[in-house]
Amino acid sequence: MTTTSGFVLRGRLASYIPWTDGTGRIVGSWRRLPVAVAWSVGYLVLSWLLFVPLSYDDGGKYKIDEERVDPYIYRIPDLSDDFFHALGTLVTAPFLNHDSVQLIYVTLLMLLFGAIFEIREGARTAVLIFFGSTFFAAIFGGVVLHLIYPEPWDASFLETAWERTWSGGSAGCFGLMGGLAGRARRPWLLLGAFGLWEIFIEYVNLRSYTTVFHFAALFAGFMVVRYLIPPRSRGYG
Repeated sequence: MTTTSGFVLRGRLASYIPWTDGTGRIVGSWRRLPVAVAWSVGYLVLSWLLFVPLSYDDGGKYKIDEERVDPYIYRIPDLSDDFFHALGTLVTAPFLNHDSVQLIYVTLLMLLFGAIFEIREGARTAVLIFFGSTFFAAIFGGVVLHLIYPEPWDASFLETAWERTWSGGSAGCFGLMGGLAGRARRPWLLLGAFGLWEIFIEYVNLRSYTTVFHFAALFAGFMVVRYLIPPRSRGYG
């Protein structure tokens, strides 16, 4: 499984895993790793630095003080009430995770998937996919909710989605995960695994409109990386 070009997965599984077609290494020189993941780590550091002083203890789970960050977080009604403000919040909201559970979840997703994507595709592409998929998910999810709520579907969880705020980096992380799948010769295994994971999380924890954002971001990241961005021939090393 080890070749002169680096660690490369072979066999039947190789076609389902990103960047394992033998054209380059998944990870190059480990000495350059801090530089190769500068954006992913920088995003996480800034997110934590913003969250800690802006959060409060809510029965063992820390939540961000929404009154202090209200101008910078996304609300679906703003799409029709204040469109340009809504667009502006899509730049700031990804850095403002709404509670400690989401922040830890985003940290894990970024380290597991976002950092690998940045290593292989570069910081510029990682930033493009992260914010681009966030933007697409927010607009898509917001427009859909405008079309179905309160008519023809007046459901309580849709009412909650309409009234609540939206922030954090989970949608952007799902966009990067879609990008990972887009670099596999056979992407359906990864896409299926990510989709099933989201369904599992939705069932055991979320049970909200959040899944619409995540699936939209996953789709956007996959489509852009798969069909619009040419692959780099090798990693950073």
